[in-house]
Amino acid sequence: MLFGGAGISAKDAAERLVSQVLKRMGADAKPPCVGDPKTIWTLTVKAVLQEMGTSLKYTNFCEWCLIDFIWWSMPTQRLILAAESEMAKSPDAVETDFEKLSVFKCPLKLLVFSADVDRVKENAEGYLQLFAQHVEGEEYLLVGFTASGPRCFLFKVPHDGKLDKAEFNEFQLSRTVLAA
Repeated sequence: MLFGGAGISAKDAAERLVSQVLKRMGADAKPPCVGDPKTIWTLTVKAVLQEMGTSLKYTNFCEWCLIDFIWWSMPTQRLILAAESEMAKSPDAVETDFEKLSVFKCPLKLLVFSADVDRVKENAEGYLQLFAQHVEGEEYLLVGFTASGPRCFLFKVPHDGKLDKAEFNEFQLSRTVLAA
């Protein structure tokens, strides 16, 4: 891939992120879509991303260039991950944050949210079909903290340029992660 690898697969990133966020939020925590304040969730997501980036030996920047979080490799001077965390209940608010991710050229783009999963996924797929500057191999990861538990979706860009179709595929997290 043009950007090189991220040093972590999208699935492993989702597993580590979800596991650590759930562990820190505690067993009684409710995603913002069903009650908890979004600020504590956003701060927790950013703290976990910082620890993950540091463990991968990346320099972390929070809210750099109007994006919530990035991982930067100092030795190679490469952007590894661009992340947005939007805990609003409105899928439209989430969509605005998702659209920012496409302009960052890096192997892994992450959206963490707590709104209607199906609408967020549908909005993201629609936007990716409109966007014309894709780079083959980029991965978009959606991590939704929902009332029924976390749900994760992955889309890998199949070729450079405009896409005829963009479809996220849901994947299951391990039972170990969900038990956190």
